[in-house]
Amino acid sequence: MSPSLTAPATQAALLEWADTMLLQEHPHRGYVDLRAKKLTQLLDGSVFNALLEILDDKYQPARFEKSIAAFSGDEDVYQGRRRNLHIIYVALKEFAQRSCPDVEPLINGPEFEDLVKEPTKTGTFQILFVFLCAACYCNDNERYINLVTNKLDPKYQQAIMNLLEEGPKLQQSDATTDDKDDQNDAAEDDDDALAYEAIIVQLQHEGDEARRQAGDLRLRLDRLTDSHDDLLKKHEELQEENEQLQKQIESEVGNFDKHRLQRQLKENEALIANLENERNFLIEERDRLLKEKARLETVAQKAETLADENQELRSRNEDLSKKANTADNLKKKVESLKHLEMEYNALQSERVDATSLMEQLQRATTRIETLKREAEAYATKMQGYEIDIADFNNQKTMYTSENTELRLRLEDLQNRSQIDEGVVRELQERIAMLDPLATSPSTPQGPRPVSLEDELNETSNAMTMRNLELQRLQAENAMLKSSIGTETEKGRLVQEMDDVRAERQALQDRYNDLLEKHTVGQHQLDMLIQNMGKDGDEAYSNLRTQVHAEQNNAKQLERQLAAAKEQLADKERALLEARGDLSAVEKSSLDALTELKRTDGMLAVSLRAELDAERKKHKALKEEFEIQRSQLLTAFIEKDELRREAEAANREMQRAADGQTISTESAKQSEKMEKLRARYKQLQQQYEQSELKNRELERTLKAVRAGSEAGAQKAQTDQIIKNLQRENAMIATAWYDLTSRLQSNHVVLQRRHDVPKSWLNKQRQMVNATPRK
Repeated sequence: MSPSLTAPATQAALLEWADTMLLQEHPHRGYVDLRAKKLTQLLDGSVFNALLEILDDKYQPARFEKSIAAFSGDEDVYQGRRRNLHIIYVALKEFAQRSCPDVEPLINGPEFEDLVKEPTKTGTFQILFVFLCAACYCNDNERYINLVTNKLDPKYQQAIMNLLEEGPKLQQSDATTDDKDDQNDAAEDDDDALAYEAIIVQLQHEGDEARRQAGDLRLRLDRLTDSHDDLLKKHEELQEENEQLQKQIESEVGNFDKHRLQRQLKENEALIANLENERNFLIEERDRLLKEKARLETVAQKAETLADENQELRSRNEDLSKKANTADNLKKKVESLKHLEMEYNALQSERVDATSLMEQLQRATTRIETLKREAEAYATKMQGYEIDIADFNNQKTMYTSENTELRLRLEDLQNRSQIDEGVVRELQERIAMLDPLATSPSTPQGPRPVSLEDELNETSNAMTMRNLELQRLQAENAMLKSSIGTETEKGRLVQEMDDVRAERQALQDRYNDLLEKHTVGQHQLDMLIQNMGKDGDEAYSNLRTQVHAEQNNAKQLERQLAAAKEQLADKERALLEARGDLSAVEKSSLDALTELKRTDGMLAVSLRAELDAERKKHKALKEEFEIQRSQLLTAFIEKDELRREAEAANREMQRAADGQTISTESAKQSEKMEKLRARYKQLQQQYEQSELKNRELERTLKAVRAGSEAGAQKAQTDQIIKNLQRENAMIATAWYDLTSRLQSNHVVLQRRHDVPKSWLNKQRQMVNATPRK
């Protein structure tokens, strides 16, 4: 038996194929009284009979219909099923011998014969599988294959294709198992065949004797019925004659014929008494013959069943004789192939040795794989280190070039300052020589020049962030002052204050985590840069690209994990709903309603928890977006200020190009502009990254909302489908019960005893046309 026949999908595909065959290929197309939607419709064999009518043009269903009519009672259901399946088995075997020899090994197997004798659920699907193979492997199989490929759903097509691919494998396995069974059971089959032949001869003799007695009794019954009818007519004539004679005696005046008429009357009365006795005897004889007829009819039915069993035993005897012949041939082959057994034993020992060697190789392979994984882990770590080293080398090179450029500019400015100071001192000396009073000690000295580094330290990013935070808090304070009112507003303000504190704590934790990671990574990279020379730049760049790729893969895996968690939550909700429906079906209406309410409550709690989590995520993303937007606005304001300062610096540079003097403040301002420009580029990159992250999270949130709505709609649709399936099952059960009752009533009406059985009585009834009493 095919192991896939126990799968529900395969069984559903077989039932769908049989139902489609009945609707599309039956001679009476569209005959809806016979369907194959469930297993109970296959047990009486009517579906198999219809399939044989479709496949085999030479098949005569009259014998099957007689068997259905004979075993329609409730007490004969099991025997009738066995009888029907035996008729189907014989007809299918003849069809396989004529049209599809490839399927004949599946039918001739002992397992199939056991299924016919003792039908089970899986056995019924096995018989239906044999019909499928017969339809697809017969000579005229094109229309049946087109029916499978065009009329069935793709899922059923795949299941049927898998079954058809298993057909040749099952034939080979049946052939090998038949050979082995023939070797083991040849002697037992010979004894069984002899016993069956003796039983068959005895049953044939008894059946012939019963038929002969039934024929004699029918002939005697017909003769007695004819004589009984004649006697009834004579009795009626004599009664009429007696009445006429009595009237004549009463009416006649004379007494000359009185004694003669009285004598005739006595004779007629004696004759009437004799006829009545004979009629009573004939009635008793008729009743006895009717009982004997009923007994002989039962004997004749048993004789028919015995004849069928005789035919079955003959076919089995033929099979056993074939098996005995094959067993003799196999014995000869076994004797000639004893050396193969020795070789097999030697190969078995070699197989054991090879198995031990294979286990050793597997252990070695696993050890090698673990070592490879460890080596790959070390390689990935080294690649990460090399990427970090290359990154820091690039930063080092960039910072070195910037430092060199700044030093050159500083030296240039120092040289210019020294030249200017020399010119000033020379002018002061000239003025002192010309006018000593011009250099008064009370001359105020100019302000001490401030370096560029001091200005940058004074205008750090911390001051900018602090100013932004101060402005935001001032705006919130003003809004709170303007909106202080009712208790509801106070509660809302308290809630907003708690949210702000939670956001601040989350940002602080995030900042601390990032700072810790940055510090540790910076320390490690510094150590690696110190230990690495110039030769590792190329390896560092390669490792950096690999790190970016791994980071992208990690993000993709995180997204897949989140999607899998969402699917798991949907599946858990569907499972919870299915369990609630199952428990509701097993309980009463009130308990079922309570169970459904409880299940809906649990589903609502699950969906509400998921919605709250998504709202929190959305709120956090929204807050992060607002923070980044405020930073962007601040950056735009600073950019405008820097633009104005850059224009002023450009004017100073133009003046310097024209040969005019440049103030030290302009030089410092230009350097400050370069620093701020670099800071602006860095902030712009951070903003772009955060913007991409926000867009990705918004798409994820939309997908989650769409998935939850689709899950709710799917659950509602599944519930409607389950209710409709339950109603269809109840309707099909009621229809099947009504059909079986109508069939049983029809058979009972056909079994009335007053219906004539013999040809002579039927002709007599047609001539007389007397109504039934």
